[in-house]
Amino acid sequence: MDKRAIKIICFAGLRKYFGSETTVHVESGDNYSVIIDGLKAINPEATEVLTSCRIAVNEAFVSLGDPIKTENAIFLIPPSSGG
Repeated sequence: MDKRAIKIICFAGLRKYFGSETTVHVESGDNYSVIIDGLKAINPEATEVLTSCRIAVNEAFVSLGDPIKTENAIFLIPPSSGG
């Protein structure tokens, strides 16, 4: 299968591991959990924070089990505290 590159925009503490954006390659039919797994492979030190991140696409959160349907940038939101 052909792989395509998906741009991942990172916020807050994730920038320590990946900078402000990075790229993950996915295949047709992959779900969003593949992105988390791909990022863990790129930087295993980020595993702990990645397990509690949420993914947003088009200003809405998606489930890790949802299939990737977009060519748009994907936003990776780490946990945060405060208001």
